[in-house]
Amino acid sequence: AMGGFSDIARHFGLKAAYVLAAWGLTRIFSVGRRHLIRQRSQRGQQDNQGRPAPAAETRTVAKATPRYKVYHNSNSDWKPSNPKWLQEAAALDPAELATDLSWQCPLLIQFQADVAGAGRSSLQQQQQQQQGLSSNKGGGGAGGGGGTSAGDATGGSGLGPAAVSFGRRARQQLFALDPDVAYLNHGSYGAAFRLALETQSWYQQQLEAQPVRFMETMALKGLVWAVADAARFVGASPHDVVPVINATSAINAVLSSLPLRRGDWLLMFNTTYPAVKSTLARVAAAAGASILEVQLGLDELLRPELTVDALKAALDAVGGGRRVRLAVLDHVISFPPVVLPVSELVTVCKQVGARVLVDGAHAVGNVPRLQIPSFGADFYTTNLHKWGCSPKGAALLWAAPEQHAALRPVVTSHGYRLGFRGEFLWQGTADPTAWLAVPAALAVLRALGPERVVAHNAALVSEAAATLRRRWEGEDIKRGGLGDSEAAIATREAAAGSGAVGDRREATAGGVGPHTNWKALRVGAGGTTVGSFTAGAGDDHAGRDDVGSSGGRGRGAASSQLLVVGGGGDWEEGGVAGMLAVQLPPLRPEYGCTSEDAARVQRWLRYERNIEVPVVAALGSLWVRISAQIYNEKMDYEKLGDSILTLRR
Repeated sequence: AMGGFSDIARHFGLKAAYVLAAWGLTRIFSVGRRHLIRQRSQRGQQDNQGRPAPAAETRTVAKATPRYKVYHNSNSDWKPSNPKWLQEAAALDPAELATDLSWQCPLLIQFQADVAGAGRSSLQQQQQQQQGLSSNKGGGGAGGGGGTSAGDATGGSGLGPAAVSFGRRARQQLFALDPDVAYLNHGSYGAAFRLALETQSWYQQQLEAQPVRFMETMALKGLVWAVADAARFVGASPHDVVPVINATSAINAVLSSLPLRRGDWLLMFNTTYPAVKSTLARVAAAAGASILEVQLGLDELLRPELTVDALKAALDAVGGGRRVRLAVLDHVISFPPVVLPVSELVTVCKQVGARVLVDGAHAVGNVPRLQIPSFGADFYTTNLHKWGCSPKGAALLWAAPEQHAALRPVVTSHGYRLGFRGEFLWQGTADPTAWLAVPAALAVLRALGPERVVAHNAALVSEAAATLRRRWEGEDIKRGGLGDSEAAIATREAAAGSGAVGDRREATAGGVGPHTNWKALRVGAGGTTVGSFTAGAGDDHAGRDDVGSSGGRGRGAASSQLLVVGGGGDWEEGGVAGMLAVQLPPLRPEYGCTSEDAARVQRWLRYERNIEVPVVAALGSLWVRISAQIYNEKMDYEKLGDSILTLRR
């Protein structure tokens, strides 16, 4: 047995020796072959150096030696080439720009001087009147016969706190709207102040006169100043605010910067703006993440404070929501235009460890005393071209300081690694003049009195909705025309004061304020179907075809009691929107309640009656979302009321 084992061991040992010997010989042969090839190559190169070049027609091009760099760690190895002019702009202190006139528009400078002069002139008039009117003899036109108005004192363009009467005069003096159109859709795209448009035009002329100088000096200085001015308007630090072209682009920037992986969750509501829903869907699909959609029913839309309980219930149902990485909340829903209790919703999301992005597209110029940092969110975006009345293409993105480092724009350009401000200041060549005109728009709002504007709009839209509902329900409307109620008169008087804002009950005169008198919103028998309001309406695409139910007309629409939805929150906490959704009465048999029918009615109103208002199909009925701005007056809504009555059965 031992001999047999020794033979086996010797046999395999010899085989191993043969294999090793064969491998060694092969290795030696291979190394020698490579050495021989290298020597021949070097000898050939030496010979070629001493030979004359061949004729052009027979010359062969030697293969170029590869030249390249490899950045294995681009974060540390790559050094961007940031232009000096952009580095300087990113480091600018807005306070240092106030006395630099090289970038400032003369039109805005003159306007601000006129406003200051109008204020002084008004004070002088009051002092003169207090001295007595007995000295009128030979006193001239500035005497006690009313004197000069603030608008006259500023050459017709100035605005004291109460210089411009709202309605037709404001439309003619402050806006460029078609005077023949009843424009009831400010919520979609806004309408820019004339001064802002003229300021933008001035900057565009400077741009085309000397493009390079403008883009690399003037535009960046003006942009830094404009961002700081907008930040002051919303109670934020200019270090936390960057410019974007619209709220949608801001939301895309936040989502593209969010580290997501499979198993993570994103949160939204069934009332979230459709474009935002699409963005969330794309980002979630790319990362393998999931989306949690909180369903709001009619009860929550009529009583917005109930949305907090709806959010808590949805989070509890999915295990507490600990996997939610980002929650997207609306401040003012697009349709129906309900103001949500943002602070309370943010608190709930923070309790489960989620970051929060607030879509405040309708906030600036519409929500009173807006103080963005007070909500406690991580990100907040709002358009300036809607209720801020700037030219189109201006919005801001606010981020909490601890979120700056990870947040980056969708477009990477010369600002790469210049920090939060530097990255967003320059995203490639574009026309920045819409943003440069933002200070002009905000200057007009400040001169008008932001609280005065908001109070006026809230009162007007509330009274308009109540009057339309009464008229379409067939009630006797002889009790008073639009705006003639005591509550509406009291609200307007309060709004026309020194800026003091009225009580929420005044602002929601007409019984359409859901927070203080939600039961006055008479709901038809259509029920409270959860998820019926599944998409926004009007913003950037009025008359959507994917809103609400698409079936036949529901019993709620056939009822004589129509529904008004909108508003919310508390006046003292900033929860009033200048929009309301009003249910239409039953129309002629050829009109159903599908999205196609909504589009037909909207087109008819636009082209046949010169009325611009979004028409939406939801809850088995057709609706209009009416907006109120300082250029609107009661005859605009009366025109809408008469037109809809012609379509009734």
